[in-house]
Amino acid sequence: MEGTYSRMEIGIVSTGDELLRGAIADTNAAWMAARVFERGLMVRRVATVGDDLADLTRAFEGAIASFDLAIVTGGLGPTDDDLTSQAAAAAIGVRLARSDEAAIQVRAAFERIGRPMLDLNLKQADLPEGAQVLENPAGTAPGFALRTLRGRIVFLPGVPHEMRAMFERHVMPLLPETVRHRAVFKCFGMGESNIQDALRPVAKARPALRFGYRASFPEIGVSVTAKDAAALEEARVAVRAALGRAVFAQDDIDLPTALVRALAARGLTFGAAESCTGGLVGHCITEVPGASACFRGSVVAYDNAVKTGILGVAAAFIESRGAVSEEVARAMAEGARRALGADVGIGITGIAGPDGGSAEKPVGLVHMAVADSRGAAHRSHVWKGFDRARVKRAAAWTAMSMALGRISEDR
Repeated sequence: MEGTYSRMEIGIVSTGDELLRGAIADTNAAWMAARVFERGLMVRRVATVGDDLADLTRAFEGAIASFDLAIVTGGLGPTDDDLTSQAAAAAIGVRLARSDEAAIQVRAAFERIGRPMLDLNLKQADLPEGAQVLENPAGTAPGFALRTLRGRIVFLPGVPHEMRAMFERHVMPLLPETVRHRAVFKCFGMGESNIQDALRPVAKARPALRFGYRASFPEIGVSVTAKDAAALEEARVAVRAALGRAVFAQDDIDLPTALVRALAARGLTFGAAESCTGGLVGHCITEVPGASACFRGSVVAYDNAVKTGILGVAAAFIESRGAVSEEVARAMAEGARRALGADVGIGITGIAGPDGGSAEKPVGLVHMAVADSRGAAHRSHVWKGFDRARVKRAAAWTAMSMALGRISEDR
């Protein structure tokens, strides 16, 4: 959309053989791109380069020629495969030299963390001549920045918490503020293509708006960006009407966070009884800050003896209908409320696979229930073609969505 994003050209270069091997994911680039986007800007390109001096030098030369602001992460450590400073010096045609300022920062960092410093750690102070030293408040490797014909190239450590601290301190001030209004709708229960199809009329009637879609199984995020605040507010209403109950939050939060916030706002407590999900709901809920105000706990009732002994599920239900059944899911939800002293309880029982299915109860079948003082509601689903991990995640999210719907008046 013309005018929404600044024309400042920004690129990211992530370095390290471990990225190319797939040993770790490049979360740094994703995080930086999101922070850049919050300023109304777009990263134009992300490149990944291994620990090879020639490859790094070419990548830095390309970034210098292509971008007003280039951001490089990784390769600032003290070991032989940390070649970023050497490649940066080669890319701009200067010597690598010991920086007194950087050496002071390295020594101070080791004193701060109470560890002895080896002489080889001073390699982290060998920077291209003329580099601006950037203090690292969270680690031992200083960053640095170089002026280019187009602007700047900034070098940050690859360790995520160090990179983030330095990005906030040294890179964010380089980003211009742009006028932009943005809304995020978090959705569950509709596929990405279905969501886009439902929003097609909304987008067609509002060509000045920019719609974006981001899938992070099992959630879908929809972003709407506008130059005009009034236009965005009008679009909010249209988007919510088009997507209906699929929207669980008008904020960039996940479903467990939305559930915790809704419970806390209403002063309600929550507990779970989980079989095939193996405690996944409890894990996800306790990842949310403040969950202790509302979450009582989770009973992982994997064995039928736990279902009957702790949750009070009638053995007759299991004998007549099987452990994977509506009756058992409802009884587990009620049992979670009773055993954990919670206002709202959920029960999940199913066949996550890859074995254990039958013609009557195939792999991927999960029964879920949510119970409160009004009784219990049930839902079942067969997730065909999903592997074990995806079945568990889909079931956990469905059960949490049911709980959120149960307590939210607007759902």
